[in-house]
Amino acid sequence: MPELMALQRICGLLDRGEIDSAQFLELFTRRMAQDIGCSRAGVRMLIGAHRGAALRSMAMHDSATDANVRVPDMVADDSTPYFDDLIRNGIVMATDCRTHPALRPFMESYIQPMGVQSILDVSFSVNGTLYGCFSCEQIGEQQAWMPHQVKLLRRMGSRVSLALMNAITSHLDTTPGGLWEPSTPNRLMTMPMPLDEDFGGGK
Repeated sequence: MPELMALQRICGLLDRGEIDSAQFLELFTRRMAQDIGCSRAGVRMLIGAHRGAALRSMAMHDSATDANVRVPDMVADDSTPYFDDLIRNGIVMATDCRTHPALRPFMESYIQPMGVQSILDVSFSVNGTLYGCFSCEQIGEQQAWMPHQVKLLRRMGSRVSLALMNAITSHLDTTPGGLWEPSTPNRLMTMPMPLDEDFGGGK
């Protein structure tokens, strides 16, 4: 598939040290938005927040502006429905976010304020451990996600997971206290906050 060949080239640039982790995230999320065909595409990492498990954007590409944008954390009083769905199925897919029970916890903190109509999230995991998700969003209008989009996002996530994990951990190794550590019994992971500005999604 040409999309996966392009992604492999991006991974190669990172492996050879020709781009850094922030550039890798920018190139990857742009490619993801373009190939899936959505308003925004990004990588979210699982974090521990004061209200429980949450998701933080490492990078989010906006197709309308062709630039990375900052977006708020996805936090909730009880995010269990979302993570149960993501762990069980490896995917959270909604044509209409307002009617999907797994997304209800994030309505007030993210979905409504950001005008998100449709979401396609695929789990980001390495060696059976969940670290976050690869996320595609449709803004302003709904999108009925097609099987080929789901298949491609799964394959893109699988292809990039190890490179992405290496990029993140090599970055965190230079940050005091920036270590991955186990959290809940279902092997969700938490990342200390705050993250470096490189991963804030802005230019």
